[in-house]
Amino acid sequence: MTKTTQQENDPLAITLEEFTEIHREIEDQPPWRAQADKEMDYADGNQLDSELIQKQRDLGIPPAIEDLIGPAMLSIQGYEATIRTDWRVTAAGGTGGQDVADALNSRLNEAERESKADRACSEAFRPQAAIGLGWVEVSRNADPFKYAYRCQAVNRNEIAWDFQAKSPDLEDARWLRRHRWMRPERIALAFPKHKDLIQGAGINGADWWTSANYGTEEGGSSTGLNNSWADARGWSVEESRWYNRQTKELCLSEVWYRRWVSVPVLKSPDGRVVEFDEDNPAHLYAITTGVSKLTSATVARVRRAYWLGPHRLADGPTPYAHDHFPYVPFWGFREDRTSVPYGYVRGMIYQQDAINSGTGKLRWGMSAVSLIYTEDTTDLTDAQLARTIGRVDSRIKLKSEGMNKPGAKFEVSRDYQLTSQHLQMLQDSRAAIERVGSITAG
Repeated sequence: MTKTTQQENDPLAITLEEFTEIHREIEDQPPWRAQADKEMDYADGNQLDSELIQKQRDLGIPPAIEDLIGPAMLSIQGYEATIRTDWRVTAAGGTGGQDVADALNSRLNEAERESKADRACSEAFRPQAAIGLGWVEVSRNADPFKYAYRCQAVNRNEIAWDFQAKSPDLEDARWLRRHRWMRPERIALAFPKHKDLIQGAGINGADWWTSANYGTEEGGSSTGLNNSWADARGWSVEESRWYNRQTKELCLSEVWYRRWVSVPVLKSPDGRVVEFDEDNPAHLYAITTGVSKLTSATVARVRRAYWLGPHRLADGPTPYAHDHFPYVPFWGFREDRTSVPYGYVRGMIYQQDAINSGTGKLRWGMSAVSLIYTEDTTDLTDAQLARTIGRVDSRIKLKSEGMNKPGAKFEVSRDYQLTSQHLQMLQDSRAAIERVGSITAG
């Protein structure tokens, strides 16, 4: 191999051009993640941004949150927990089918319990209901001292997928990418063959690929690193997407993708279809005797690659027997035109804002005071009057000569009618939360 980051002997391996195209596709996808983050903030009770709080402070309105979205989400999660059942294998018929199903159920329930699958599904169900999408990773456990399989929830912002896929389980998706920011020391342990590259990119800083003098010597340097330097310098994706100069962390991308290939398959009279293996005597016997028919079919091959910026660290066939990506999407609702996921919170944000602002204004209105006065009725300035008039123990000394002038006025009032209107709007908004969200107390 002439490059430490390339595996040229594998014709199915994903290329740098294809990986760059995936980045471009992700950038061109509908911008839904920022809105989803905002909706999850509302579900978590973080419903007032700093700009709004500052505006309220300037007007003298106290910040107020009457969280109705959070309890609604908790009630849905509680409902999910009450109707949850254990996974179960049922017999499809045939002699001895139930005995096999019972044996599989025992192993399946053990895997469900030891892999913490129920917890992972519950953690993914919360964003599924709130913003329309949760993820669960189902994979082998790399730690030999723990259970062989693991299930864990994954944050939606770590995963991007092929938006052109229509199947809910993404079986027709061309690719799925998960990225994580990690310390270079940890990445180097997972890919020891590329230790020099990883340490040069992370621990020793980015100067090794931004320096124009790196790798220009006539000889005596690593050819692999020189090629890696050229890849990093020439990559069109911004450096900040995979290297953080402040923390020295690197973004490791795990890319699952499909290659469609034509393969020979055997079809038996009972309807079974298997891929033909020329080294299998049973397959050869079935063809020569005419028991099975040999045909050609186009099938998808799932593969996995690891990328560090423009550097491919590993690429090969999936380590699993199935042809699915090991990341399971938990869908809520999806827009018909854009396929953007959304959940219950989207329809409740406006009413939640109305409740929060209404509560703040109601509290402000109960203590707000309107003052109408003419000049020379008091020695206090406008600012002093504004600070004093709202106090319960306020004392204002009026000037007799000013009050005796024709048309002199000094009136203090509160608008209780406006407060009643605010209270009615609050009650309407509370009721609207249930109407628009379809989440009732029951």
